[in-house]
Amino acid sequence: MNKFLILLVFILLGLSNCSDQKKNHEAAPSPAQVDALLHQVCARCHNLDMPPKTSDDEKAPPLYTVTVHLKDWMKSDDPSALRAKFIDFVADYVIHPSREKSYCDPASLKLYGVMPSLQGQITPAQARAVAATIFDRYDQMAMLAAMKERNRLARLPAWQQVLETRDCRLCHIQGRGRLAPGFDEIARKYAEKKEEGLKKIEKAITEGSRGAWPKYHTPMRAYKGLTPRQLEGIARWILQQRKQ
Repeated sequence: MNKFLILLVFILLGLSNCSDQKKNHEAAPSPAQVDALLHQVCARCHNLDMPPKTSDDEKAPPLYTVTVHLKDWMKSDDPSALRAKFIDFVADYVIHPSREKSYCDPASLKLYGVMPSLQGQITPAQARAVAATIFDRYDQMAMLAAMKERNRLARLPAWQQVLETRDCRLCHIQGRGRLAPGFDEIARKYAEKKEEGLKKIEKAITEGSRGAWPKYHTPMRAYKGLTPRQLEGIARWILQQRKQ
């Protein structure tokens, strides 16, 4: 009987140890999973944009603002030490938030309050991965680069902004079409009937296209919401890409 009890104790201890090891070795989420967590969990209260957007009815400051202020308040001359400290703090705080732990100034705490716990909505490994991602993503140099890019785009014609920010060139690779005809191929096809070509290109953009190019089998999805001016500008630019 005693031998049986001793054996049972060892089995239970072994199962408990395996469970602890499983928790400690939880697989880190992929970048795509982290991005999904940011949009599904963090974005419920925080704006994720950079440059950040604010509103009168926001539930919490933009995530850029939170991240930059935390880095500043934590203070460290060693970037790697600061990153480790940041990840440890955020990973713990989002699951066990409290006024005592918070780095927020009194005015911000009064305005926003202490964040709700994410316990049960995010695992410790996920929390650490999210913390690492926002540390790397949101910094002042990245903010300056984002603002510079936004200003560059703002100076472009409306149709060119679409070409720069949508995924057109992923498929219509100039001169090296694999998934879809290059812009130069499209231009050659409609070189003799430009006005007809304009209409067909505009229709393909807004309604999508399938089977118009026997050499390519990937259907083109529809791009809704573009203005007539944007559509005409894109179509005319494509027709100018003809190469001899």
